[in-house]
Amino acid sequence: MISFFPSPYPDELWYSVICRYHVHSGNYCAKHTLRQLYGDNFCAPSLMLCGPINTLLAQLPQGFLSAKDVVMQHTFYPYYARFFPTQRKRSTYAYVVNGNPLTVHRMGISQANGNHCSVMRYCPVCYQEDLQLHGEPYWHRSHQLPDMQICTKHRCWLVDTDVAYNSTRQQELFPASFTMQLKKQSAEPVPGCLLALDSLLHDTLDSSFDYRDGSVYHAVLDCALRSRGWRSLTGGRTYATKIENALLNLYGSYVPATDISAKQLHATLCNKSVAPRYVLQLAVLLRLTLYDLLHAPDAVLDYKAEMKEMYQSGASMYHIAQLYGTDAKTVARWVKQ
Repeated sequence: MISFFPSPYPDELWYSVICRYHVHSGNYCAKHTLRQLYGDNFCAPSLMLCGPINTLLAQLPQGFLSAKDVVMQHTFYPYYARFFPTQRKRSTYAYVVNGNPLTVHRMGISQANGNHCSVMRYCPVCYQEDLQLHGEPYWHRSHQLPDMQICTKHRCWLVDTDVAYNSTRQQELFPASFTMQLKKQSAEPVPGCLLALDSLLHDTLDSSFDYRDGSVYHAVLDCALRSRGWRSLTGGRTYATKIENALLNLYGSYVPATDISAKQLHATLCNKSVAPRYVLQLAVLLRLTLYDLLHAPDAVLDYKAEMKEMYQSGASMYHIAQLYGTDAKTVARWVKQ
Protein backbone atom coordinates (compact mmCIF):
# COMPACT_ATOMS: atom_id res chain seq x y z
CA MET A 1 0.00 0.00 0.00
CA ILE A 2 1.29 3.46 -0.93
CA SER A 3 1.25 5.89 2.01
CA PHE A 4 -0.02 8.76 -0.14
CA PHE A 5 -0.85 9.55 -3.75
CA PRO A 6 -1.83 12.93 -5.26
CA SER A 7 -5.37 13.44 -6.52
CA PRO A 8 -5.38 14.31 -10.22
CA TYR A 9 -6.19 17.93 -11.03
CA PRO A 10 -8.73 18.91 -13.72
CA ASP A 11 -7.40 18.23 -17.22
CA GLU A 12 -4.18 16.81 -15.77
CA LEU A 13 -2.21 14.30 -17.79
CA TRP A 14 -1.66 11.00 -15.95
CA TYR A 15 2.04 11.33 -16.68
CA SER A 16 1.91 14.64 -14.76
CA VAL A 17 0.27 12.94 -11.75
CA ILE A 18 3.17 10.46 -11.64
CA CYS A 19 5.63 13.36 -11.90
CA ARG A 20 4.00 15.13 -8.94
CA TYR A 21 4.13 11.92 -6.90
CA HIS A 22 7.81 11.65 -7.73
CA VAL A 23 8.45 15.20 -6.48
CA HIS A 24 6.41 14.87 -3.26
CA SER A 25 7.79 11.42 -2.44
CA GLY A 26 11.31 12.81 -2.26
CA ASN A 27 12.66 10.02 -4.46
CA TYR A 28 15.92 10.94 -6.11
CA CYS A 29 15.68 8.46 -8.98
CA ALA A 30 12.75 8.18 -11.41
CA LYS A 31 13.29 4.41 -11.66
CA HIS A 32 12.71 4.11 -7.90
CA THR A 33 9.38 5.91 -8.27
CA LEU A 34 8.30 3.74 -11.19
CA ARG A 35 9.23 0.59 -9.28
CA GLN A 36 7.16 1.77 -6.28
CA LEU A 37 4.09 2.48 -8.40
CA TYR A 38 4.24 -0.13 -11.15
CA GLY A 39 6.42 -2.82 -9.60
CA ASP A 40 8.94 -2.62 -12.43
CA ASN A 41 11.55 -0.15 -13.64
CA PHE A 42 10.39 -0.61 -17.21
CA CYS A 43 6.62 -0.30 -16.69
CA ALA A 44 5.92 3.39 -17.04
CA PRO A 45 3.16 5.66 -18.26
CA SER A 46 3.81 7.00 -21.72
CA LEU A 47 3.01 10.63 -22.31
CA MET A 48 -0.26 9.66 -23.99
CA LEU A 49 -1.42 6.63 -21.99
CA CYS A 50 -1.15 5.29 -18.42
CA GLY A 51 0.83 2.04 -18.37
CA PRO A 52 -0.48 -1.07 -16.49
CA ILE A 53 -2.75 1.01 -14.27
CA ASN A 54 -4.32 -1.85 -12.27
CA THR A 55 -1.00 -2.58 -10.54
CA LEU A 56 -0.87 0.99 -9.25
CA LEU A 57 -4.58 1.26 -8.34
CA ALA A 58 -4.36 -1.92 -6.25
CA GLN A 59 -2.01 -0.04 -3.89
CA LEU A 60 -4.49 2.82 -3.31
CA PRO A 61 -7.52 2.93 -0.98
CA GLN A 62 -10.57 1.32 -2.57
CA GLY A 63 -12.70 3.87 -4.42
CA PHE A 64 -9.97 6.53 -4.55
CA LEU A 65 -9.54 6.21 -8.33
CA SER A 66 -10.90 3.87 -10.98
CA ALA A 67 -9.18 2.66 -14.12
CA LYS A 68 -12.01 4.16 -16.19
CA ASP A 69 -11.55 7.61 -14.62
CA VAL A 70 -7.82 7.53 -15.27
CA VAL A 71 -8.13 6.39 -18.89
CA MET A 72 -11.04 8.65 -19.86
CA GLN A 73 -10.07 11.82 -17.99
CA HIS A 74 -6.28 11.77 -17.88
CA THR A 75 -5.01 10.01 -21.04
CA PHE A 76 -5.36 10.55 -24.79
CA TYR A 77 -7.46 7.40 -25.24
CA PRO A 78 -10.76 9.27 -25.91
CA TYR A 79 -9.11 11.42 -28.57
CA TYR A 80 -7.59 8.56 -30.58
CA ALA A 81 -10.48 6.12 -30.09
CA ARG A 82 -13.34 8.57 -30.74
CA PHE A 83 -13.81 7.55 -34.38
CA PHE A 84 -13.23 3.80 -33.94
CA PRO A 85 -15.93 1.16 -34.55
CA THR A 86 -17.49 -0.22 -31.36
CA GLN A 87 -15.45 -3.43 -31.18
CA ARG A 88 -12.16 -1.63 -31.72
CA LYS A 89 -13.04 0.88 -28.98
CA ARG A 90 -13.62 -1.96 -26.50
CA SER A 91 -10.52 -3.94 -27.43
CA THR A 92 -8.19 -0.93 -27.34
CA TYR A 93 -9.61 0.14 -23.97
CA ALA A 94 -8.60 -3.25 -22.58
CA TYR A 95 -5.15 -2.83 -24.12
CA VAL A 96 -4.75 0.59 -22.45
CA VAL A 97 -5.84 -0.59 -18.98
CA ASN A 98 -3.53 -3.60 -19.14
CA GLY A 99 -0.59 -1.49 -20.32
CA ASN A 100 -0.05 -3.66 -23.39
CA PRO A 101 3.04 -2.38 -25.24
CA LEU A 102 1.24 -2.91 -28.56
CA THR A 103 -1.43 -0.34 -27.65
CA VAL A 104 0.18 2.51 -29.59
CA HIS A 105 0.07 0.36 -32.74
CA ARG A 106 -3.44 -1.00 -32.13
CA MET A 107 -4.73 2.56 -31.71
CA GLY A 108 -2.76 3.98 -34.63
CA ILE A 109 -0.91 6.41 -32.35
CA SER A 110 2.55 5.53 -33.66
CA GLN A 111 1.34 5.88 -37.25
CA ALA A 112 -0.48 9.14 -36.54
CA ASN A 113 2.47 10.82 -34.85
CA GLY A 114 5.41 9.19 -36.62
CA ASN A 115 8.74 9.37 -34.82
CA HIS A 116 8.53 13.05 -33.95
CA CYS A 117 9.71 14.36 -30.61
CA SER A 118 6.83 15.80 -28.61
CA VAL A 119 7.71 19.08 -26.94
CA MET A 120 5.86 19.72 -23.70
CA ARG A 121 3.71 22.85 -23.80
CA TYR A 122 1.85 25.09 -21.37
CA CYS A 123 -0.50 28.08 -21.33
CA PRO A 124 0.94 31.07 -19.42
CA VAL A 125 -2.51 32.01 -18.06
CA CYS A 126 -3.25 28.44 -16.91
CA TYR A 127 0.20 28.37 -15.31
CA GLN A 128 -0.59 31.37 -13.10
CA GLU A 129 -4.08 30.07 -12.28
CA ASP A 130 -2.69 26.67 -11.27
CA LEU A 131 -0.18 28.31 -8.94
CA GLN A 132 -2.95 30.33 -7.28
CA LEU A 133 -5.45 27.46 -7.00
CA HIS A 134 -3.19 24.47 -6.32
CA GLY A 135 0.15 25.92 -5.31
CA GLU A 136 1.93 24.15 -8.15
CA PRO A 137 1.76 23.94 -11.94
CA TYR A 138 1.06 20.71 -13.82
CA TRP A 139 0.99 19.37 -17.34
CA HIS A 140 -2.47 19.85 -18.84
CA ARG A 141 -3.72 16.97 -20.94
CA SER A 142 -5.31 19.15 -23.63
CA HIS A 143 -2.13 21.24 -24.03
CA GLN A 144 -0.05 18.15 -24.86
CA LEU A 145 -2.20 16.91 -27.75
CA PRO A 146 0.21 16.54 -30.69
CA ASP A 147 -1.93 18.79 -32.87
CA MET A 148 -2.95 21.45 -30.32
CA GLN A 149 -1.49 24.95 -30.70
CA ILE A 150 -3.92 27.05 -28.64
CA CYS A 151 -5.34 27.04 -25.12
CA THR A 152 -9.04 26.97 -25.96
CA LYS A 153 -9.98 28.15 -22.44
CA HIS A 154 -8.03 31.41 -22.67
CA ARG A 155 -7.82 31.64 -26.47
CA CYS A 156 -4.08 32.23 -26.45
CA TRP A 157 -1.04 30.51 -27.96
CA LEU A 158 0.54 27.62 -26.12
CA VAL A 159 4.23 28.03 -25.34
CA ASP A 160 6.85 25.34 -25.96
CA THR A 161 9.15 24.35 -23.11
CA ASP A 162 12.64 22.94 -23.40
CA VAL A 163 11.38 19.45 -22.48
CA ALA A 164 11.42 17.10 -25.46
CA TYR A 165 9.66 13.80 -24.82
CA ASN A 166 9.76 10.70 -27.02
CA SER A 167 9.47 6.92 -26.65
CA THR A 168 13.13 6.59 -25.65
CA ARG A 169 12.58 8.72 -22.52
CA GLN A 170 9.70 6.80 -20.92
CA GLN A 171 11.79 5.93 -17.88
CA GLU A 172 12.41 9.63 -17.20
CA LEU A 173 10.10 12.02 -15.37
CA PHE A 174 9.87 15.74 -16.10
CA PRO A 175 7.72 17.50 -13.48
CA ALA A 176 6.20 20.77 -14.66
CA SER A 177 7.35 22.66 -11.58
CA PHE A 178 11.02 21.86 -12.16
CA THR A 179 11.28 21.91 -15.92
CA MET A 180 9.03 24.70 -17.16
CA GLN A 181 11.00 27.51 -18.74
CA LEU A 182 8.72 30.52 -19.04
CA LYS A 183 9.40 31.51 -22.62
CA LYS A 184 7.88 34.54 -24.30
CA GLN A 185 4.44 34.02 -25.73
CA SER A 186 3.75 34.79 -29.40
CA ALA A 187 2.22 38.21 -29.97
CA GLU A 188 0.57 37.09 -33.21
CA PRO A 189 -3.25 37.16 -33.08
CA VAL A 190 -4.90 33.75 -32.87
CA PRO A 191 -6.55 33.04 -36.26
CA GLY A 192 -10.20 32.03 -36.25
CA CYS A 193 -9.56 28.90 -38.33
CA LEU A 194 -7.06 27.56 -35.79
CA LEU A 195 -9.30 28.40 -32.85
CA ALA A 196 -12.15 26.49 -34.52
CA LEU A 197 -9.88 23.50 -35.23
CA ASP A 198 -8.36 23.37 -31.75
CA SER A 199 -11.78 23.76 -30.12
CA LEU A 200 -12.92 20.71 -32.09
CA LEU A 201 -9.73 18.87 -31.07
CA HIS A 202 -10.52 19.69 -27.43
CA ASP A 203 -14.13 18.49 -27.80
CA THR A 204 -12.89 15.22 -29.32
CA LEU A 205 -10.64 14.69 -26.31
CA ASP A 206 -12.89 15.97 -23.52
CA SER A 207 -16.49 15.16 -24.48
CA SER A 208 -18.32 12.28 -22.83
CA PHE A 209 -17.16 8.99 -24.34
CA ASP A 210 -19.37 6.07 -25.36
CA TYR A 211 -18.96 2.89 -27.37
CA ARG A 212 -21.26 3.67 -30.27
CA ASP A 213 -19.82 3.19 -33.75
CA GLY A 214 -17.56 6.19 -34.35
CA SER A 215 -16.77 5.23 -37.93
CA VAL A 216 -20.06 6.79 -39.11
CA TYR A 217 -18.03 9.94 -39.76
CA HIS A 218 -17.17 8.48 -43.19
CA ALA A 219 -20.81 8.72 -44.26
CA VAL A 220 -21.15 12.18 -42.70
CA LEU A 221 -18.13 13.56 -44.58
CA ASP A 222 -19.29 11.90 -47.80
CA CYS A 223 -22.73 13.51 -47.53
CA ALA A 224 -21.27 16.95 -46.70
CA LEU A 225 -18.81 16.82 -49.61
CA ARG A 226 -21.58 15.87 -52.03
CA SER A 227 -23.72 18.79 -50.87
CA ARG A 228 -20.78 21.16 -51.54
CA GLY A 229 -20.24 19.71 -55.01
CA TRP A 230 -16.81 18.38 -54.02
CA ARG A 231 -17.80 14.79 -54.61
CA SER A 232 -19.99 13.34 -57.34
CA LEU A 233 -23.51 12.37 -56.31
CA THR A 234 -22.70 8.72 -56.95
CA GLY A 235 -19.58 8.91 -54.77
CA GLY A 236 -17.43 7.66 -57.62
CA ARG A 237 -15.37 10.81 -57.98
CA THR A 238 -13.80 13.16 -55.44
CA TYR A 239 -12.70 16.59 -56.64
CA ALA A 240 -9.51 16.56 -54.60
CA THR A 241 -8.01 19.72 -56.13
CA LYS A 242 -11.03 21.78 -55.13
CA ILE A 243 -10.90 20.44 -51.57
CA GLU A 244 -7.13 21.00 -51.32
CA ASN A 245 -7.52 24.61 -52.45
CA ALA A 246 -10.33 25.19 -49.96
CA LEU A 247 -8.24 23.74 -47.11
CA LEU A 248 -5.23 25.87 -48.09
CA ASN A 249 -7.38 28.99 -48.24
CA LEU A 250 -8.78 28.21 -44.80
CA TYR A 251 -5.65 27.17 -42.89
CA GLY A 252 -2.77 28.65 -44.87
CA SER A 253 0.53 27.80 -43.17
CA TYR A 254 -1.06 26.96 -39.80
CA VAL A 255 -1.53 23.33 -40.87
CA PRO A 256 1.40 21.22 -42.20
CA ALA A 257 1.43 20.99 -45.99
CA THR A 258 1.64 17.18 -45.73
CA ASP A 259 -1.81 17.17 -44.08
CA ILE A 260 -3.35 18.73 -47.18
CA SER A 261 -2.69 16.42 -50.10
CA ALA A 262 -4.68 14.26 -52.48
CA LYS A 263 -3.10 11.14 -50.98
CA GLN A 264 -4.08 12.06 -47.42
CA LEU A 265 -7.56 13.11 -48.51
CA HIS A 266 -8.07 9.76 -50.24
CA ALA A 267 -7.03 7.90 -47.06
CA THR A 268 -9.39 9.98 -44.91
CA LEU A 269 -12.39 9.36 -47.15
CA CYS A 270 -11.79 5.67 -47.95
CA ASN A 271 -12.53 3.97 -44.62
CA LYS A 272 -8.88 3.87 -43.63
CA SER A 273 -7.80 4.47 -40.05
CA VAL A 274 -6.31 7.96 -39.94
CA ALA A 275 -5.23 10.42 -37.26
CA PRO A 276 -8.22 12.35 -35.86
CA ARG A 277 -6.74 15.66 -37.00
CA TYR A 278 -7.36 14.80 -40.67
CA VAL A 279 -11.04 14.19 -39.97
CA LEU A 280 -11.33 17.35 -37.86
CA GLN A 281 -9.57 19.57 -40.41
CA LEU A 282 -12.21 18.58 -42.96
CA ALA A 283 -14.97 18.97 -40.37
CA VAL A 284 -14.05 22.62 -39.73
CA LEU A 285 -14.02 23.29 -43.47
CA LEU A 286 -17.46 21.69 -43.81
CA ARG A 287 -18.76 23.37 -40.62
CA LEU A 288 -19.47 20.10 -38.85
CA THR A 289 -19.49 19.69 -35.06
CA LEU A 290 -18.35 16.62 -33.14
CA TYR A 291 -22.02 15.72 -32.69
CA ASP A 292 -22.53 15.90 -36.47
CA LEU A 293 -19.53 13.62 -37.11
CA LEU A 294 -20.78 10.93 -34.72
CA HIS A 295 -24.39 10.76 -35.90
CA ALA A 296 -25.15 9.11 -39.22
CA PRO A 297 -26.88 11.35 -41.79
CA ASP A 298 -30.42 10.72 -42.92
CA ALA A 299 -30.82 8.09 -45.60
CA VAL A 300 -28.98 9.17 -48.75
CA LEU A 301 -30.81 8.82 -52.04
CA ASP A 302 -29.71 5.93 -54.19
CA TYR A 303 -28.59 7.91 -57.24
CA LYS A 304 -27.34 4.82 -59.01
CA ALA A 305 -30.82 3.28 -58.89
CA GLU A 306 -32.30 6.56 -60.13
CA MET A 307 -29.88 6.61 -63.07
CA LYS A 308 -30.71 3.03 -63.95
CA GLU A 309 -34.44 3.74 -63.83
CA MET A 310 -34.07 6.83 -66.06
CA TYR A 311 -31.96 4.87 -68.55
CA GLN A 312 -34.50 2.06 -68.69
CA SER A 313 -37.26 4.60 -69.31
CA GLY A 314 -35.44 5.87 -72.41
CA ALA A 315 -33.22 8.76 -71.24
CA SER A 316 -29.81 8.94 -72.92
CA MET A 317 -26.61 8.42 -70.96
CA TYR A 318 -25.43 11.89 -72.02
CA HIS A 319 -28.60 13.51 -70.65
CA ILE A 320 -28.33 11.58 -67.37
CA ALA A 321 -24.66 12.56 -67.04
CA GLN A 322 -25.57 16.25 -67.41
CA LEU A 323 -28.29 16.00 -64.74
CA TYR A 324 -25.98 14.37 -62.19
CA GLY A 325 -22.81 16.31 -62.94
CA THR A 326 -20.81 13.31 -64.11
CA ASP A 327 -19.70 11.81 -67.42
CA ALA A 328 -21.37 9.33 -69.76
CA LYS A 329 -18.77 6.60 -69.07
CA THR A 330 -19.59 6.68 -65.37
CA VAL A 331 -23.31 6.53 -66.13
CA ALA A 332 -22.74 3.57 -68.43
CA ARG A 333 -20.88 1.74 -65.68
CA TRP A 334 -23.69 2.25 -63.16
CA VAL A 335 -26.70 1.52 -65.36
CA LYS A 336 -25.24 -1.71 -66.74
CA GLN A 337 -24.45 -3.29 -63.36
